[in-house]
Amino acid sequence: MFESTKNILEKTEAYILKLPSNNKLWSIFTRYMVFPLKYLGLGLGEFFKPGSLWAVVSMVLMITVLMVKKDVDINPEYSIFIMNFCIYFPMILVIFAVPSTYSYYGVKDEHVKITLKNIELENMDSIEKIELLEENIEKIYSRICSRVSFYKWLIGAAWTLYLVILNFELRLTMNSSMPSLKQAFSENMLSFGLVLFSAIGALLLVVGYKRASDVLIKSIEFGCVEQKYRLLKKA
Repeated sequence: MFESTKNILEKTEAYILKLPSNNKLWSIFTRYMVFPLKYLGLGLGEFFKPGSLWAVVSMVLMITVLMVKKDVDINPEYSIFIMNFCIYFPMILVIFAVPSTYSYYGVKDEHVKITLKNIELENMDSIEKIELLEENIEKIYSRICSRVSFYKWLIGAAWTLYLVILNFELRLTMNSSMPSLKQAFSENMLSFGLVLFSAIGALLLVVGYKRASDVLIKSIEFGCVEQKYRLLKKA
């Protein structure tokens, strides 16, 4: 069962990332050198999908308003209101999107189909076997979540440590020749901006990793449910 779980995970992973896994030597290279980049790209794409939708709808509304303004004289006060509407109305649509547009974790029909194919190739021909597969997948997902939690904790700890060091440096600077807090803070502004940017970037990578993992694991879970359904129909 362990070997079957491993094969299903690797093949589904390769399909979702659109990378070959048949050639063993090439598969080893891509799994460690190429897959991680594609994996993060997939997760970040899922994470920014709502924002992309908001940007597109907002841009379309703004372009429409600008085209209408050429032919219709609009009061400047109303223009500000309309522009705000173009920004915030699409945001409301994205934030309160209906569950059918986001609740599948980014899983597509073809992901479930390829998972079913991989399950059948491993001779998972009974509900008991599928349930054992689900147990293994649950353990794998638990390992992924613990790794993500560790990364978040590490980023938080590094950020806290930096703030402590920054506070210490500011106190030393204030006690020296610097006459004001504003001057002292300006001395550390560049490093603060770089560390803040790095922390946000690292957090985005962690979120992207988690989103990609959700796509992978939920594809297999949906596939398991589908296989159970087919087996029940045959019974």
